[in-house]
Amino acid sequence: MLLPDERTERDEYSDAGVLSVRQVVLRISLIIMLVEAAIMVMLAVAPFKVHALTETVVDAVLLGLISIPWIYLWVVRPFITAHDHLLRQVTHLAYHDPLTRLPNRRLLADYLERALAGYRRTPAYGALLLVDLDGFKKINDTLGHEFGDIVLIVTAQRLQSMTRREDLVSRLGGDEFVVLLHRLSVEPAHARAKAEEAARKLLKLACEPIETRGQAVVIGVSIGVRMLGPESIGSESAIRDADEAMYRVKATGGGDVAVHEGDYSAGTSPIGKSA
Repeated sequence: MLLPDERTERDEYSDAGVLSVRQVVLRISLIIMLVEAAIMVMLAVAPFKVHALTETVVDAVLLGLISIPWIYLWVVRPFITAHDHLLRQVTHLAYHDPLTRLPNRRLLADYLERALAGYRRTPAYGALLLVDLDGFKKINDTLGHEFGDIVLIVTAQRLQSMTRREDLVSRLGGDEFVVLLHRLSVEPAHARAKAEEAARKLLKLACEPIETRGQAVVIGVSIGVRMLGPESIGSESAIRDADEAMYRVKATGGGDVAVHEGDYSAGTSPIGKSA
């Protein structure tokens, strides 16, 4: 796979357009100067003369009435817009991985907890797939971290391309990703079959060559699957079970799928490899 322009974007947000102190002072000064000049001209050409004190009061009132809307439009509103933009940026960075732009572990845990609570209210079955890249450290060591970053980005894009809108793809950290398949079926056997089918498709897609700058690598993956159902379990326990299944695959050479076996209506039992 050749990456367009062979570039990776690290930052989702550009300059938020925050006004500097100098810009604020200059804009307010310019507004006041222009408005005051207009008022002075208006008073000078007025067909009647007023007392100096009255003229001063009128000048001050008009200056305030005319300047305030312009100061709001040219100074205050840009500040509010920039503030809101930066707040969205900070919130986004708190819940997303800056490299792949995927939800991070924090957002995954929140989404997973809500999904598990939903399964307990309305019995249904989903699946958590923990995807780990085989030999990623070797790629970093031999081809460099920049190429390693490209591998992570491409893998993230491939995982996203294979999921539905209601599913979630997350970067857990390092070379580990999580794919949360939401509400596969109300029947556990059917849900498991669909989860294994999805895992096999992800396995095949992830193993396609990644090419850039005249270099190509084939990266293998190991996938651990933890079925999710009405049983009482937390997000960290579900991730840990999927992690254990994934390491069982690693122990046998990698490049395969393993499912954490158990009764997902009440507790789990030891791990077993999928057929």
